Amino acid sequence: MLPNIPRQLRRIVLGLAAALAALPVAGQEAVSFALDWVVNGTHAGYFIAQEKGFYREAGLDVTISRGFGSGDTIKRVASRSAQIGLADTGAIIAARANDDIPVRIVAMIYDHATLGLIYLAESGIKAPKDIEGRAIGRSASGATVNMFPGFLKANGIDRSKIREVVVDGATFAPLLMSGKVDAVLEQSINIGKFRRAAAQQGKTALAMSYADFGLEVYGNALIVNPVTLREKSELVQRFVTASLKGMAYAFDNLDEAIAAIRKNNPEVDATAAKDELVTLKEMDTNAELRRNGLGTLDIPRLEKTRDIVTEALSLKRKVSVEDIYAPGFLPKTPIVPGAK
Repeated sequence: MLPNIPRQLRRIVLGLAAALAALPVAGQEAVSFALDWVVNGTHAGYFIAQEKGFYREAGLDVTISRGFGSGDTIKRVASRSAQIGLADTGAIIAARANDDIPVRIVAMIYDHATLGLIYLAESGIKAPKDIEGRAIGRSASGATVNMFPGFLKANGIDRSKIREVVVDGATFAPLLMSGKVDAVLEQSINIGKFRRAAAQQGKTALAMSYADFGLEVYGNALIVNPVTLREKSELVQRFVTASLKGMAYAFDNLDEAIAAIRKNNPEVDATAAKDELVTLKEMDTNAELRRNGLGTLDIPRLEKTRDIVTEALSLKRKVSVEDIYAPGFLPKTPIVPGAK
């Protein structure tokens, strides 16, 4: 409280205080990091990296901002309004192929995409073709929306026979439970909160993954602008290493990681966030990643992802791996959950 200071002066003092608080800590480099979507359990690694001081130890003062879909995050990184971003690999390929948007993957976060639909068993939907004649809820943008045409094409679905309801993602569950839509375009990694909402009404929520119906591709990845890679290569490598260290810690300390998220994002439901984090952990603790470490990717699989996305979305051209991936930014010593 500043009771004896005139109002105008008080505003100036408070403004200066806020500005000073936003400055990076002495000796640390400021990094702006844009997520793919609203804060959720899959982002726990970045928040625990802040909470445990992994970024600080790497000489970084990281600001994390929510995303508005992979397409938006890609544009933010391309324009350098965010130095580093988290976005879907399919969206990255499409942005590069169609619009020559210059971003590069530096670490793979989702070993496979979790894009798809969530629906109720009671709706009678059992196969992709069953969504014809239905109302589908979706957001205005995002990786799941961007790859929807590919899913339709791969399964011979007539889009003109679907009624698409564009809404905010926060309303997906209420719309689905009320029967106002028959399914929503949502990542299967978020199925937990839908299952709980459905169970309260004696119903069953199910997920249909694009990957199970013709679109088996890589998922979210860390991306950087090529200019940033040239000018701040060491910063990028330090960020990647600290972030992967945070992911491994989050996988090994689930409750602590969720608490780190909710410290500054109390609106995040702890139970749902833990479900999401557990699902990501299960995805990223396969034999290959236990051997090679978090963040790694397989070039032949990336090429296959490129080919699937190019065909499914009828992209203007087939990009090279070099167009979308910049190697050499992973930690020299592999980071593996459970390692001592």
